[in-house]
Amino acid sequence: MARITGWCSTLLLIAVFPFVGTADVGRAGEQGLNLEIVAIDLAGRQTNLTQNAAADLAPAVARDGRIVFVSNRDGQPDLYVMDGGARNARRLTTGVGVTCCGEDLEVSQASWSPNGGTIAFDGKYWAQPADCERLCVNWNVQVIGSDGSGVKRIALDAGAPGWSPDGRRLAYESGVSAYGTAYGVTITRLDGSGSVQVGAINGDESVGPVWSPGGGEIAFQARPTEDAPTTSIYVVRADGTRKRRLAAGHNPIWSPDGRRLAFIWNYRLVTIGADGKRRQRLSRAGEFVGDAAWSPNGRTLAVVAGTKAGSYGGLPRNIRLETLSADGKHEHVLVRRNLSISGSPWTPDGKRVLVTVATP
Repeated sequence: MARITGWCSTLLLIAVFPFVGTADVGRAGEQGLNLEIVAIDLAGRQTNLTQNAAADLAPAVARDGRIVFVSNRDGQPDLYVMDGGARNARRLTTGVGVTCCGEDLEVSQASWSPNGGTIAFDGKYWAQPADCERLCVNWNVQVIGSDGSGVKRIALDAGAPGWSPDGRRLAYESGVSAYGTAYGVTITRLDGSGSVQVGAINGDESVGPVWSPGGGEIAFQARPTEDAPTTSIYVVRADGTRKRRLAAGHNPIWSPDGRRLAFIWNYRLVTIGADGKRRQRLSRAGEFVGDAAWSPNGRTLAVVAGTKAGSYGGLPRNIRLETLSADGKHEHVLVRRNLSISGSPWTPDGKRVLVTVATP
């Protein structure tokens, strides 16, 4: 799981809405922006999964099809769960109930444990402890049962937690500032034991660590030095050893077989072997790629792309959701609409992609 970056972190709450960062759901509600979660099948048919005059976004799908998402429909951002048919939506968190030292929780996004019993999430907390001269703001990582029970804080100043495939460990960004920048990656068991620090400076809008399907390695983006102009994709063993740089870029995602990673470099969608070889550009010339996600079978990627606005920059135009074959040879546009994807948006059967859209 990763917090949205790229266009999503910079083009916030604007009329064309190519992407809205999940951490800004509170601001979306304040500005009256109505965001809905929509399922799009491979024929381009669209089905609203939420219909609420609020900001509903950042869906994540469990293996059994249940969906956790972020919404401010009850006045402040919280986590909600609904079944795969968009029924029985219920609130999991309440800002006061999960806050250790204050209130007003700002949820970013969440991810399911492999067995679907627990959800890890990060939240932004406003508090006034004794060591704060005025008001402290911190991102924390917590877990909660899928029935809303057993809330537990895992780490302070942390964000973007991702589950190991066996569900025994979490990897998350550590040293996260109030602005969402991280300065390292930590791997830990749920009881806090066996923590391993990966010494890397991120210094960029947060994009969390992602586990390989086999659980042996973790990929993340980082800046090699604090003043480096761009981020790079790194891979490290799950015990924190043998960190290696693969390529310049951001938003790494593993293929389901663990042999390749897809990532974004200079708004291009690129894949590379886990060994750093066989680099291949998939996106077309002139496309600006905002995000992508592998299908469950690994044959296709869902891609949000647009067209460069002009020679002097500006917002991308013609935002669309498309599928792209893993070899880059076959492209199919599903819808042309201002939308975003985050995390792992595919349904388990690989037949639909969940997106967030802005509605009038």
